[in-house]
Formats: sequence, structure tokens, C-alpha cells
Amino acid sequence: MTAVRAETGGTASGPTVVVGGGVVGLCVAWELARRGHQVVVLERDRVGSGASRGNAGEICSSIVGPLSQPGIVGTTLKNMYRKDSALYVHPAAALTMGTFLLRMARNATAERFRAGVRALAMLGADTDERFAALSDGGVGVEVTKGEYLYLFPSRERAERKRAFLREHYPVDRDLGEILDGPELRALEPCLGERARSGFVLSGQARVDPGAFVDALADALRAGGVVIHEGARVTRVVSSGREVRVESTVDTFAAGHVVIAAGAGSAELTGDLGFDLPIRPGKGYSFGIAPAAPLTRVLKLEEAHVGAVPLGAGVRIAGTMEFDARDDRFNRGRIREVVNAAAPYFTGVEWSRRTAEWMGPRPMTPDGLPFIGAAPGRSRIFLATGHNMLGVMMAPSTAHLLARLVDGRDVPELRPFDPARAARRRAPRPVSSAASRRRGA
Repeated sequence: MTAVRAETGGTASGPTVVVGGGVVGLCVAWELARRGHQVVVLERDRVGSGASRGNAGEICSSIVGPLSQPGIVGTTLKNMYRKDSALYVHPAAALTMGTFLLRMARNATAERFRAGVRALAMLGADTDERFAALSDGGVGVEVTKGEYLYLFPSRERAERKRAFLREHYPVDRDLGEILDGPELRALEPCLGERARSGFVLSGQARVDPGAFVDALADALRAGGVVIHEGARVTRVVSSGREVRVESTVDTFAAGHVVIAAGAGSAELTGDLGFDLPIRPGKGYSFGIAPAAPLTRVLKLEEAHVGAVPLGAGVRIAGTMEFDARDDRFNRGRIREVVNAAAPYFTGVEWSRRTAEWMGPRPMTPDGLPFIGAAPGRSRIFLATGHNMLGVMMAPSTAHLLARLVDGRDVPELRPFDPARAARRRAPRPVSSAASRRRGA
């Protein structure tokens, strides 16, 4: 493995500190180290412990769009308090979610959706190239090319989705014709009776997200990047040309700081004088072992569930839960995913699930991440709020953000400027006594 090594020893005023050791933060660290920065990564738990490891690992940059699709969010919001809803708001979170959900609904217009699709397409345009660069640079990431199979309980719904994809995405050459149930089961013998209609989308890819995170961490450590696990950042303070990052392991005087803490990023921006509208939308996954192996990614559109071949089995991933606690594992959501997915399969013992997982995905009202300089701060940057696209968009995000940190103009990042949604607030006053207690 080729190590990723800093060439110049970093900035004169201190290392570049990346807050967050998920897939986005690790990719940012890799790009910065490759460009000569001395990099320190601070992760509150262990690398990849947030939303990075247990997701579906889909790489499909040609069909990405905001969650707030026209006509979908309104219907979903009507059912959000039902426990079997794909988007579920826990009663404990209801009182604090009103403004966020209203902003999501306001973004669910055709015009804003098209703008979001264009922005995400621009961000992910070089996805294949960026993953190849990681591999060439010594990151042991294995990208599997293959087809996605969209499944529906009726031909009408399949035709509607196929028309939607053709209207909004450049997929004509990759989009197959509508297939019926027997044709679908000829492709994937593990399919059940509810898979009555569907179509194939070719030209897509996937990655094992947990293996990807581990490969990134291994390459960074081999290249001299320091990764502190169990290092919860309590405060980021900007003063003149210095930025101070206070954590439970030490205080770091940094030349630059990149906040890439996923759903936890908003906890840190208040000290910088603005609120960032990020809420943790918890997703769940688990493993199954169908009697017949799965060879394609399945998109169970009506169930809002994905099924991905992973190792010798299949990972089932889905649902969106807004809760007052982003660390609470709600076993009822696993049951709802099972209920939604089971009719699409045969030959599965659902009671023998493995690797049950929950991760807080960083959701934003307009479905776009925050990538760029923090409002009013020249040495603090954000790379967060990737919704359900973190694994796919992490390499491209890191490539562009690293150019911005190095002082270059990056017009591709303008749609993702944090200033578009950040709301000013009075920063928490710096107390010298508090600073001493924190070890500053």
C-alpha cells in the first residue's frame, strides 16, 4: 500500500484539524494530507461510528437528488407520526421538528428539486475518478460495478418511476424496459410475490462502507496522519489567525479546522455565531441470508428499502426516523423495515437477522450538504449535511474542499455554501476560567 504522506509539514500556524472521523472527514483528511497539510483527525467515538458503516454503500451519482421530491414529502409528512411510516417522527422530537419539517416541505417544489439535482450532479460528476484516485493513492477500496433492479407491486407504479427517472436524470442509455414478475425472478430467484413489476438501471456501483472506512483510516495512519478516537470536541474557538479546538483529549491550536462531524456538526457551530439546520435522521440496517444469492442492488421503491449484496449475504437498509436522541436504537423501526421488505423476498428466515445497526444521517432542509467556509470565518470550513449520500459524495467533497482550504476559488461549491441556510446567533462567550478547566 502506498502511504499518504504530508509533503511540507502542514501550515506554519498549526496543523489542519478535521473534526469527525466518518467517511467524509476521513476523505477530507486524505486529500489534505496528499496536498501537504499536517492533519489531525478528532473522532468522538471510533472511526465510522456515526452513519458511515451500516448504510447501503450505493454509488449512483447519475441519479442523485434531494429527498424533498415534488409530491412525495407532502404525502410523507401526513403520515410521519405513524409507526409504520417510512419517515417517522418520534413524539419526543415533535416539538422541536416543526420548523425543520416546514423548511423541507417548502423545498419540495419542482423548481427547487431540479436545482438540487443539478447541484448534486455537479458535485458527483467526477465520482468514478475520485474513487480511482483513492485506490491509486493506496486506499484499499473495492468498488463493485453492477446493475440496480427497481421493484414495484404494480406495472403502473413501475412505469411512473421509470418516467420520473427519464425526466430528471441522464439515464436513457442505462434504463431497461419494464419487466413482469416471472422475468424479474429469472434475474433474481430470491424475489417474492410482491415483486410484480420493475426495470433494470445499469452503469451503477456499490462499495462496502465499513471496509471503505477502515481502508481510509489504515492509509491515513500509514501516512502519518494522527487519528484520535474517543476525542469529543467540546468547542471550536476562532480568535485572530488562530483557531483553537478544545476536546476531551487535548486542546489543539490549528491553522485550519474542517468540521465534518455529520449529524453532530450543529452542536459546534453555535459557538461560532450561527445555527446550522442539520437534524439526525436515523437509518437502520441488518443482514439476511436468502436461500438464493442476490446479484444486483434492489430498490424497493414503495417500501423505501434497499437491498445490497454484501459478502456472503444481503444488507437490508431503510427508514428515516427523527428522534430527540440520535443514539437511541428503536427496535420497532427494524420490525417495520422487515414488514416492508419481506413480501419482496422468498427463502429468507427473517428472525435470523444479523448485524442490526442504526446510524444518524445528517439531514438538511433542502437536501444539499454544507460544503465551504463557515460564515464569517476564513480558517474554519464545513463538510457536513450529506443526508443519505455521504459514502458516494465523500471523495468529491474532499477533493473540492481541499482546494478551497488551499485558497483557490471553487465555483462548483457555491450551491453548497453554508451561508445559504445558516442563521446568525450570538456566540457563547469565551470564559477564561472555563477554558482553563477544559485544558486550554
